Amino acid sequence: MRKKDRHRLITRLLADKNIQKQEDFVIYLEEKGIEVTQATISRDIKEMKLIKVPSIDGGYRYSIPAETKEDTSVKLEKLLKDAFVSVDQMEKQVILRTIPGNAAAASNLIEKHYKEIVFATLNDDDGVLIIARTEKDAEFLKNEFFRYL
Repeated sequence: MRKKDRHRLITRLLADKNIQKQEDFVIYLEEKGIEVTQATISRDIKEMKLIKVPSIDGGYRYSIPAETKEDTSVKLEKLLKDAFVSVDQMEKQVILRTIPGNAAAASNLIEKHYKEIVFATLNDDDGVLIIARTEKDAEFLKNEFFRYL
């Protein structure tokens, strides 16, 4: 299993399970048919920057650190300055084109940064379809993205 896929699975496990020890990751992954060592999990925890937070059951559990709006803003600005190709709007929908390989990251950051006005996003390799809550929100997003041209 590729590291990227394992990290995605670890993220899902964190949402579904109360994982308190590295060994818990190993056990849950083995239940899914994925052989992994505790050393690999240790590296994954470091790379994913997982933190321990108080658990409902007492003790502490692993969690993904919350990104602040400032974090996503800086990341989105950097990504779009490097990868922005074009943007267009039709009613509540905005299509953002990027250099191939950048749309998934852009989609994720857009959803986090503009969560109050974005209903949903869909992406492929080089495009993000953003469905805004209102036409006014869509126009706002289009104008925001034009800044990166």
